[in-house]
Parts: sequence; structure tokens; C-alpha cells
Amino acid sequence: MRATNLIAALVLLALSLGVLFGTRELPYWSDFAPGSAFAAFWVGAVGVVLALALFVATAMDSSHRPHEFPDRHGLIRVVALLAGLWLMILLIPHLGFLPAAILFCLFLLLGIERRPLVPSLVTTAAVAGLVYGVFIAWLGIALPTGMFGI
Repeated sequence: MRATNLIAALVLLALSLGVLFGTRELPYWSDFAPGSAFAAFWVGAVGVVLALALFVATAMDSSHRPHEFPDRHGLIRVVALLAGLWLMILLIPHLGFLPAAILFCLFLLLGIERRPLVPSLVTTAAVAGLVYGVFIAWLGIALPTGMFGI
């Protein structure tokens, strides 16, 4: 697993640096809203931090466990996650971004992760509130709305 993690860290680092250098000519901030380099910068910066963290954690790991692929149950969970993501993408034009994201978050927490109901509802409400607060209220980004107008 050590070689796999090192390769993944190097690929993530290369892609993140590519995003940072490829978008350095774009404006970070325009008159009153984030510019076209805003999201790209933060995605690239977080990618660099995560790549370096994975690299350091892998270098400090002294165990030599082989890489294990998911068993049947794990593979079903991966396929369910991908199906849920595709369903969210398909639902966004009809329901809107926020309701589709709420449904996906509940599906992830309750269906795939099998978490308790109340903490899942609280977590979903917090995520929805953060998405609304940051992207709609603070940054003024018009996320897709569906039949509910949300």
C-alpha cells in the first residue's frame, strides 16, 4: 500500500500544481464577487496540502501492509455512492441544487454509512445551511433552482 499511496500523492500534487499554475493568469477577485481563479486556487491549494499530508503520512508509516481491494460489501457501497452521485446530478435540474444535495447527504449518511437518524439530520441541516450561507447568501452565486424555487 505504500507505493500506491506515494504514487497517489505525487499524482495529486502534480494535478494540484497544474491547476494552480494553469489558472494563475485568471483574476482571483472581480468587482464584488470571486473571480474565475477563486475556486481553482482553493481547489489547487487544498490538493497540494492533502498530497503533502498523504506523502508525509505514508513516509512515516512503518507497516508494510499490502494494498487491499474492497470485498463484495465494499464494492456494493462504492457502486451505490457512484449511483447516488449520478442521481444527484440528474435531480439538480428538476429539484434544484440544494434539495438534491440534501437528499444525497441523507442517502450517504443513512443509506451508505448507516449512521443514526438524528445526527444525520443535524449534519445534513448544517451542511445545507453552510452551502446556502456561503454560496447563496455571502457570495451571491445563483445555484440551480428547480420546481421548488430553492
